Amino acid sequence: MLKVNETVTGLDLAEMLRDESGIFEAISPNGEKYQVVGGAGFSITNIRPVQTKSHDKQPNAWRTRKVGELRLEQETV
Repeated sequence: MLKVNETVTGLDLAEMLRDESGIFEAISPNGEKYQVVGGAGFSITNIRPVQTKSHDKQPNAWRTRKVGELRLEQETV
């Protein structure tokens, strides 16, 4: 279980977030930034692009940081 502000790096975003629950900031290998929601029992329940680009690129790897927890009613929907 990732803690808020903990960062992981890997090749497969869905695999990195499998069994995780919360709100994440994910930066693709190309530098695009996404807000990702992962729910209990799912890897990704929602992914949405964020308009700003990151200049902190890592070739062939996603960098993902947990930015928040889901509220109880969000987890049960």
